[in-house]
Amino acid sequence: MRLLLTVLGVFWLLVCLHAEYPTVFFGARLTLQARVDERTTALRWYDDLARHSVVFLQFYYEAGYGAYVAQRLQNLPDDRSRTALDEAYIERLEGWRIGKFYAPFGAGLLLSESVLAVQSPARFAIGDLPMRVAYLYNGADRQQGLYVRVGTTRGGVSVGVGRHFGTDPHAFALYELPEEQRSLHGYDTLYGADYTFYLGSVHAQLEWVYSEGRQASASHWLAARLHARSLPFQPELSIAYQTVAGRVSWRLAAQQRAGDRASFNLTLRGKAGTIQFVAFGVQGEL
Repeated sequence: MRLLLTVLGVFWLLVCLHAEYPTVFFGARLTLQARVDERTTALRWYDDLARHSVVFLQFYYEAGYGAYVAQRLQNLPDDRSRTALDEAYIERLEGWRIGKFYAPFGAGLLLSESVLAVQSPARFAIGDLPMRVAYLYNGADRQQGLYVRVGTTRGGVSVGVGRHFGTDPHAFALYELPEEQRSLHGYDTLYGADYTFYLGSVHAQLEWVYSEGRQASASHWLAARLHARSLPFQPELSIAYQTVAGRVSWRLAAQQRAGDRASFNLTLRGKAGTIQFVAFGVQGEL
């Protein structure tokens, strides 16, 4: 609540300084998923990639400032944040951002956690390449440090230096389900590279992450996502691999649009040759 009031207070100060009123949006973004496995059926207000259903309040100001606040309808098990606040930040549109938000490492295909952070665009001296710099401080025993990515939306390289990276259930959700226990110590150093391209009409993403920590085994993570948006049901195949466990996790999803604001989806998720569950989901905006 203190963070929420701080974000709204700072944004209102910006409004008052310019003596103009912002454009305000209020709505909900729903991600409802029913999972069926050999033992039970469970209904959740988030999906297997830890994408939450939220109600949100959004402000835009003509001078180029914005603010966003989102509240989760259901928290993840073992989420150490102990709050239902998903995001709460102010930003300069296409510029800096301050508050609680999802700070991705690299392209975010493997690692993206909602943390207290300050993020800003910059330029890399060599080649004048775009650069994204984020300073994280989520508490003494949680994520803290620096993320830097150099590159464009097509590809780039990343470095993370700090402590306790990857400790939230949102981390590595493509490889391990959000309900599974994460390490309390996490990783201290991250290196990564990502690349996006097209195979005909198929949108493809590749990402590699190397992680190491004082109390965690050094590991390589590999992830790939193929999304055929032009085909019926827009099939999407995602694969993640970790060298320490030597195991492949996979996810196959298809969706059917229902108007401009909603879709139904069917997801199969598994490890190696084993199916973990089949899930039916609904996504939409109100």
